[in-house]
Amino acid sequence: MATQHQRHPRDHAAPAAPPLPADESVALYCPECGMPTWVEWSDGGHVKIRCFSRHWFLLLADRLPL
Repeated sequence: MATQHQRHPRDHAAPAAPPLPADESVALYCPECGMPTWVEWSDGGHVKIRCFSRHWFLLLADRLPL
């Protein structure tokens, strides 16, 4: 009997990742440096985004390209 380490890697199918919700599937980029950003918080009318370079911006929610 083959152990887990002796099997071919293709024999182990990785579980499929759940699809992203439609509102999270749009990439946002920092207006300052162009790095990817994420939404840090949202209160309905305003959204705070932050990039990997630690720039942050407070935007109106309807200005996001969603």
